[in-house]
Amino acid sequence: MKVDMILKYQALDREMFKIEKGLRDNQNKKAANELHENMKNAQARSVKLEENAGKLLKEIEKVKGQVKIQEDKMQEFMSKDLENMPKADVEKLKALKDKLNQNLVILEKNLTALAENMNAILADFNKTIKSFNSAKEEFAKKKQAYDEDVKAVETQKQELAAKLDELSKSIETKIMEAYRKRRGENVFPVLVPLNGNSCGGCHMELPFANLTKLNEDGIITCEHCRRIVYKNQN
Repeated sequence: MKVDMILKYQALDREMFKIEKGLRDNQNKKAANELHENMKNAQARSVKLEENAGKLLKEIEKVKGQVKIQEDKMQEFMSKDLENMPKADVEKLKALKDKLNQNLVILEKNLTALAENMNAILADFNKTIKSFNSAKEEFAKKKQAYDEDVKAVETQKQELAAKLDELSKSIETKIMEAYRKRRGENVFPVLVPLNGNSCGGCHMELPFANLTKLNEDGIITCEHCRRIVYKNQN
């Protein structure tokens, strides 16, 4: 099988591959993708912080309720007439008062700790939102820059695509399909010459049976890298 036309096709396709690779490796694209990931992470963190703040608010309300109960008990104690009360009962009430005071001190400490945690969450939340907005703004710039890079090569890509399409009409369907299948996986070059007894792509030695088939058919598919191996015609 003559491979002149498919090699000519590949030579032209090389320019297309360079353009596509340039866009895949584009620094603006990479930066935009990274910023987009940062935005997703910041958004997820802000949601988590909101959940934590909600739980903390419930805990604060719970402790405030407990404080109110203790304060009501203390108010009830203060309203009692201790002077006309048996000494034993007075002692019990004083012990209860001490216990109520201890409970109030503990609850106040809990409220202070919860308030500090809430302040920390709010500070973290504000920082996260600021980070998200900054990433969003920078993402828009990088995406616009990448879109401009894509636009800059669009005409060249269209011209190459038209030439490749026209050239493919003169190439055997079977080999064209095999080429496009491998090329679709961003492998280049797809066609490689036989190098001694080895594939010119992956440099693995080909089995004797494959070499025989290559001599008969003019091309074979490498078992290792799946490239199309051809034999130079002298």
